[in-house]
Amino acid sequence: MPASVVPPGAPGFGEPAPFFTCAVDGNPRYSIQVAAGRWLVLLAFGSLEGEAAQAAHRAVLQRRALFDEVRAAFFGLSADPLDREARGLASAPSGLRYFWDFDQRACAALGLQGQPRPSQAVFLIDPAFRVLMAAPIEETGQVLDRLQEELEREASAETPGAPVLVLPRVFEPEFCELMIDYFESRPAQDSGFAAEIDGRAELVVDPALKRRRDVAVDHPQLQAAIEARLIHRLLPMVKTAFNWRAQYIERFLIARYAAADRGFFVAHRDDVVPGSAHRKFAVTVNLNAEGFRGGDLRFPEFGPRLYRPPTGGAVVFSCSLLHEVTPVTEGLRYAFLPFLFDEAGERLRQAHLAGTVTA
Repeated sequence: MPASVVPPGAPGFGEPAPFFTCAVDGNPRYSIQVAAGRWLVLLAFGSLEGEAAQAAHRAVLQRRALFDEVRAAFFGLSADPLDREARGLASAPSGLRYFWDFDQRACAALGLQGQPRPSQAVFLIDPAFRVLMAAPIEETGQVLDRLQEELEREASAETPGAPVLVLPRVFEPEFCELMIDYFESRPAQDSGFAAEIDGRAELVVDPALKRRRDVAVDHPQLQAAIEARLIHRLLPMVKTAFNWRAQYIERFLIARYAAADRGFFVAHRDDVVPGSAHRKFAVTVNLNAEGFRGGDLRFPEFGPRLYRPPTGGAVVFSCSLLHEVTPVTEGLRYAFLPFLFDEAGERLRQAHLAGTVTA
């Protein structure tokens, strides 16, 4: 029987892999984009009924040690209910997951849909979510060989940096203390995040994904003092670094991550739902960099490097970058967390508020 070929509509070398949402064990709407920041092997086998799919799957299981969840992960893509119901496929606690794509929507995103079964292929996707290899499933062994080579190369290479601006001296230490005092003098709320549910953007609070307490700054004088510091100290450097001029500051918010509940925020992007699409850059100003352990920023698409600006210093980054806050293991982390956008973003925001932009 001749080997299969990768359909011409599938993503190829150097191209961004498509984002899609699909059911996995325990999550009916898992978004593959949150897996970016590590190497991924995506084995679209369709069904384990055939010999080629079984051999490819065995090859993956024989090299299970490659998939530690941190540096690399495996995703199998099945469109056959019998794989789960009769063949017993199930995700492992870490490193190995299976997409249940019975309606072939994920297959369609990959250019593999078909009847009665989708086409088969295996993809090696880099941490920036770009395709390094797209191959027939008969070449799964070669894909795994290449993954091992890349992991070994990374282990001996210098860690690259993310395209972010790290800027000290945005707030003076005394002003940071004032903002921490303001937080502690107000009732804090559990922090949520925007999610698309049934086509609408809604605020969701889920401690499995984010543990943080927030206080909005509603004091006019304090708001004015913050705004003056950002306009005169931060925004000119944003223009220099990114050749982009911020015209609006959104969200005067102080946040606290606590070691008591290992405060963290999983990898996410800040512009993925209609209500946040106007945001261009996110800002994190540390208010007490010496007061905690853990709680660092990480941009997993650009390596494992951690970012912690000094007290009063900021990290500025595109809202489209995948980023996370690692768990706080000691102390309390306080940060000021605004967004920046421009006139085009304001038009988009107003259109969304008027109901002319939908999910």
